[in-house]
Amino acid sequence: MANSIQVVVKCASGRVMVFGDTNVTASTTTTLQSQGVGLNFTQGIDLGNALTGETITHAFGTVTAATTTSFTVAYLFGYIENPDGSLCVPIEGGGSSSSCMPRLVKPVRVQVGMLLKIQLAVSSATAVKASYVAYCQSGKFSVFQVSAVADTETEIVDVVTGGTIGQSLAGQTIIYSYATFPNSNGLNDDQAGNNFFFIEGSSGQLKDAIFPKCAKGNQKVSPLLGALRIEQNDTLKVTWGS
Repeated sequence: MANSIQVVVKCASGRVMVFGDTNVTASTTTTLQSQGVGLNFTQGIDLGNALTGETITHAFGTVTAATTTSFTVAYLFGYIENPDGSLCVPIEGGGSSSSCMPRLVKPVRVQVGMLLKIQLAVSSATAVKASYVAYCQSGKFSVFQVSAVADTETEIVDVVTGGTIGQSLAGQTIIYSYATFPNSNGLNDDQAGNNFFFIEGSSGQLKDAIFPKCAKGNQKVSPLLGALRIEQNDTLKVTWGS
């Protein structure tokens, strides 16, 4: 067996389809195609070709580990990607025993060239990736990630551009977000760090604290709703205590 994931999507028309991969490399963004055992649809097709013209309203993904101990793999993030490579909307997910079917932050009309992508990780007590998903009022959407360094303040950067949160989202207002950190001992095991990711303004003042989830087993990501305006010199950081 290998690490695997399945994402179920529901459309406004009532159509339901599953996208997945039964051989997912941990900590690597993977494109999913239509997949399911004994299900009546064509296998191995990208989202944009499988559901052209449909409007997706709900989606949820669950991850399963390669080993018989299926609670060792955690969901990091997922999203639908536009044909031009920009990010469209986030996808929520969790461990193999989690259960949910949330609405997307906005309905998505599927176009040819759209892709469904995810990233999962093997949960461990060693260094892991800190991930943050942010969707803005304007429709702009970014994913931020960094490999956390023990007892060291580390900046979490845009996975597409490599920029800071201020560079990527200057002038934007975040209205939906979630964060993940798949460490089996938590974010601050030795009390030499913080229990949360944090956003600082240009003068170093704390603007927000974000509590990440280890989305494995029966746990899923925990979206936050609100209104946080990002300025050009803002930074997103993690200090992992280990």
